[in-house]
Amino acid sequence: MRIFFLLLVLQEFLQPVSTKHLVEKATNETLKIRLNTPFFKFFSKNGHHVVDEEIPKITIPEIRLPFSTSIGHGVVKTDDLKIEKFNSPKIDFNISNTGIAWCTSGGAIKLTGKWHAKFTELITVRDKGWLNAYATGIQMNISASAYQLDGQPQVRIGECTVTIQKLDVEIGGSVLSWLVNLFETPFSKLVKQVINSQACTAARGILLDEANRFLHSLPSHVDIGANFYVDYFLTESPHATNQYTEFDLAADIVYGKCSCHPVKSGNWTDASSSPGMVTSWISVSIPNCLIESAHQNQLVRFLVSKDIAIAEPYLRTSCGFLGLCIGKFFKKLRTEYPNNHVDMYFHTYNTPFFVMSEKYGVMLNMSLAVDLFINPYAKTKQNILARLVVDTFSDVEPYLNHTKIHGHLLNSTITARVDFSNIGDVSGAFLSAFSSVLSMTARQAVKSVLGVGIPIPSYDNVTLADSSHVEVFDQYLRTNIDFEYK
Repeated sequence: MRIFFLLLVLQEFLQPVSTKHLVEKATNETLKIRLNTPFFKFFSKNGHHVVDEEIPKITIPEIRLPFSTSIGHGVVKTDDLKIEKFNSPKIDFNISNTGIAWCTSGGAIKLTGKWHAKFTELITVRDKGWLNAYATGIQMNISASAYQLDGQPQVRIGECTVTIQKLDVEIGGSVLSWLVNLFETPFSKLVKQVINSQACTAARGILLDEANRFLHSLPSHVDIGANFYVDYFLTESPHATNQYTEFDLAADIVYGKCSCHPVKSGNWTDASSSPGMVTSWISVSIPNCLIESAHQNQLVRFLVSKDIAIAEPYLRTSCGFLGLCIGKFFKKLRTEYPNNHVDMYFHTYNTPFFVMSEKYGVMLNMSLAVDLFINPYAKTKQNILARLVVDTFSDVEPYLNHTKIHGHLLNSTITARVDFSNIGDVSGAFLSAFSSVLSMTARQAVKSVLGVGIPIPSYDNVTLADSSHVEVFDQYLRTNIDFEYK
């Protein structure tokens, strides 16, 4: 069977990556994924949905039979043999210290295709027709284990047995019935033998080699959207017990071609008493790599200009006696740039970072530079008037949303200070008067960082159940995840 579930698990949960800079940090596991017994029970119950989708994609190899009689010799072969109908089997998983084993029972399959034959006596004659094969009561038992090669998962097949309780082959469509009579019986037996042996032969040989080559050749970045990428590297071979199968990885999330060198922070706790289907431990280094690369690429930036109605009055260089505008605090703006506006360009001042604490939760520390320019910024950005710095200290609540871990902003402490000014002294009165503009934009910047999220791999139509949740510990998160099929 092409769709071994072990491959599915490895492919979907461990799209491995990075064989260069991650090799250097192979001992710094920043992500641990544990597939618990309920995970395998879930796929035992719902695996037929995946099988239904994947089995029809299988390519059936050509079956070829040379034959001879006292009057001549010939050859018959199949063409365009494919799966027309498939009835899902029951699938049961078992995990042990040596790996994963699964068995299927009750499956049925119908193959349809064409046959072509030629026979040579004094002359060569050709004929063709249709072929149907029906296999029912398919039982398959496979055991497998996983290991790592160059930081990427590989699969090793152990035992494999297949039993087909009933297999019928029909051959028809010929205009030369005497020719069909020459090969029908041995050809039908060969078709039965090939179908019966194909699954394990493929599992042990061609498909396993193909799967391992595929797993070993996956790209160095896994695209998660918006030019963000996840890098994974297995730090050791997976560990299996009779309760779970566990994977230790060095991992990061970066933007574009950025690199990061995260390190493990703290010691992982064991899973809770109700671990769910999948338990994962995520080091604070992973989200810190994400926001570090976002800072390096200047992704967190906002322009507050006169085009924003609520801010426009504050940004004027000239205003009446009772008005409140930036020009009232800076004589140079009133005299050298009268009846104009100032643009405020917000961007990260230095690298933001998360702190995680079992006692205090998740905190995001981020400082924003606020550069002042005469409007329009696009034409005057080489002539900076002043730079303020807004320091934010935010409490964040991590939560699961669809297939990502996001952060909900609870509250922020925001203070402003002066970096430099080319338009005169920046007074405390100015900072106080403009605190609402600075705070509003700073909070928006924090929300933009939290909105990126950490992805949780899943399969089509498999979503996170409401019972999934995130817990905060010292310098890492622990997620307990359940799935449901929709």
